[in-house]
Amino acid sequence: MLCLFSFSLFCPPPPLSTGVVSKLRVLRTNQSVQVLEDSRVRLNCSVATQTSPDSQFTVLWYARRARAELMEPEPPAAAPAVPSPALEPGVGVGVGLAGDLDELLLRIEHSGAFEYGAYAEEEQLRSRLQAERPSPRQHSLTLHRAETSDSATYYCLVEEWLTDPDAAWYRVAREASGFTHVLVKRPEARLQVEEAETNVTVEESGSIRLGCSIPTQSSRESRFSVSWYVVRSTDSTISDHECIFSIGHDAVFGNGNCSPTEPPGPESRLQFERTTSDLYTLTLQRARPGDAGGYYCHVEEWLLNPRGAWYRLATNNSDITIVNVQQKASSLQSVVCANDSLFYFVFFYPFPIFGILLIAVLLVRYKSRSHSKSQEGKNGAPLLWIKEPHLSYSPTCLDPPALSLHPGSVE
Repeated sequence: MLCLFSFSLFCPPPPLSTGVVSKLRVLRTNQSVQVLEDSRVRLNCSVATQTSPDSQFTVLWYARRARAELMEPEPPAAAPAVPSPALEPGVGVGVGLAGDLDELLLRIEHSGAFEYGAYAEEEQLRSRLQAERPSPRQHSLTLHRAETSDSATYYCLVEEWLTDPDAAWYRVAREASGFTHVLVKRPEARLQVEEAETNVTVEESGSIRLGCSIPTQSSRESRFSVSWYVVRSTDSTISDHECIFSIGHDAVFGNGNCSPTEPPGPESRLQFERTTSDLYTLTLQRARPGDAGGYYCHVEEWLLNPRGAWYRLATNNSDITIVNVQQKASSLQSVVCANDSLFYFVFFYPFPIFGILLIAVLLVRYKSRSHSKSQEGKNGAPLLWIKEPHLSYSPTCLDPPALSLHPGSVE
């Protein structure tokens, strides 16, 4: 029968010129395997029967990838099947059913030499593939650190080789194994977020404490990006939600899913804490009446893929916490301290004014006293300077000393 489809795996084998009847049979068990990303996938290839005890085998591992959605292929026919010439040694790509591509991963010669296919080089599979031969008829291929892009249908192609009387190797037959459909999945998203309190009332200038708890996560290796938002009114849209704080999964502030309106720094009223790996706390200090509103935290769960790149697995929001800020009763002190102009008027301006008035009063009094003294001298009033009287006294003198008074002196 003429093979019309030269690129099919189901073309009958060409007649053997050596006259040797092949007894090669490879197990064709089809199976499906689902694994999580970064897991290990083990593929088996078993030879059921062989033509001669001296037979040696060349094993080629292929990955069949669909051009659109991957469809599980039909198992090979019961009769011996030979791949198309496109799968001959040295060519890494063939065309399977419905236009699926067969990519060569690894070729292991009967002599023990091996060679990676171009597809393994392109997809960085070389460092993640491990080929083993537990027994002469058993071959296995292990794919380490599986990625979602590794989802494909895998099979092996076994070639049986013998030596002729001249010790030259010749191929007796070749046959494909069954298919192993591998689906690599990311972890199931199980992220849950809870808020510590649902209603908070604080006094003005007090502290607003907001908690964000993650009781359930998708993986133990998860990292989280946490942001807090505030809603000022109940009928606001998502665009009205104001971001007040954000921290990325790389622990960099402001590197989350939003840009906070209040810049960080020593003067910031925000204080962030991470008490445990799944509990985050944000404290808003020196609360103002304008801080009232509905607060919630937004959490993004990130994971590291096998190639070392971060990807976002899931997102979730907590419930809204209603925050009320009670204004303090107005007092003289609060009114004065709240108004800068009034504060300076009451506590600063009176001191220089009082000092100026005091100096003016002292100057007026000083000038008035000086003026009164000068007026007394002009009016001719006697000015007396009392000096100690000079006495001429002798103990033998019987007359009393003579005293004479003059203006301004006593003699």
